[in-house]
This record gives sequence, C-alpha cells and structure tokens, in this order.
Amino acid sequence: MSNLPPTYLASPRLLLRPPVLEDAEALFEGIARDPEVARYLLWTPHTQLAETRRVITEVFNIGDDERTWLITRHGFGDVVGLISCRRPALHSVEIGYCLGQRWWGVGLMSEALGMLLAELAHDSEVYRVWATCHVDNVRSARLLQRAGFVLEGRLARYAHCPNLAPEPQDSLLYAKTLR
Repeated sequence: MSNLPPTYLASPRLLLRPPVLEDAEALFEGIARDPEVARYLLWTPHTQLAETRRVITEVFNIGDDERTWLITRHGFGDVVGLISCRRPALHSVEIGYCLGQRWWGVGLMSEALGMLLAELAHDSEVYRVWATCHVDNVRSARLLQRAGFVLEGRLARYAHCPNLAPEPQDSLLYAKTLR
C-alpha cells in the first residue's frame, strides 16, 4: 500500500525532504529539545543529541505506509519542522506535524500542509485526510481549519501527551475529504 506522496516536495519557500542523520543537530536544537514544541505532542523533549539521532535512524520512514519529511527553507536549508503522513487504509491518510518555535506564525506550516494536501489530492484512491490535536492546542486546530479540515468530534482519553499529564488526554478529530 505504499502509495505515498513523493520523497521530495518543493515550493518557492520550502523543500520537504527525508530527514537524514546529518540533520540531527539542527533538528535537536530547533525542534526536538524545545518543551514548547513538544507540549502537545506524544513525546518528551529530547535531552541529548543521541535521542534525536536514534529517532532519525529507527523511527522515521520505517514503514511502507508512512513517510516523514523534514521541512526546510528552500535555498537556505534551515530546518523548520517536520510533517508526516501515515496511510493505515487505502482511502485514508493521517497527518501529523510540528514546527520549531522560531517559525511560528509566519505561514510555513500552512504552506507545508498545503503542499502535502495537493499531492494527496492527485491520488484518486485517497478520499479522506485526518489529524488529531490536543483539545487545548488552539494553533494546531486553527491550522487545520484554515486548510479546510472539519471538526468531527472530541476523542475522550485518546492520546498520551507526557508533557501535560501521566494519563491520556482528550483530542479533537479533524478531517478533510478530497473527493
């Protein structure tokens, strides 16, 4: 079922590409160790560069039904974030993302998400794209709404966000149909 968007996606401002081990330091410094970036995510901030290296080699892009892209500024190479998609079923794609705090509020994640959605729209077998976010993650909810996602509901005790509490937290489910 490896019908995923291409390995590389480009726009005038952004290049989405696979993370490689050489990206570990920039990813660690700008994203992975930042408690504000990780606040609503499913992982704790990395405390050592070795953690980020391990994630790059052992977690990203290991399955045939998932892909993670490093979001970089085209022409500059700055690592600004990550965006991923997972295709658990033929007609459905789940997306996830995070953005370095330095880049919040300048439209880069909207652009990256738009690039990914445009690619997914070319696949005639993808009918539904969905994402979840913590109920208090207003920025993420707004991003999804601006991209045309519709709130489908609240998932009680859905995701373990270790930076918020030891028990599972409620999430919002957003989805967009492409056809």
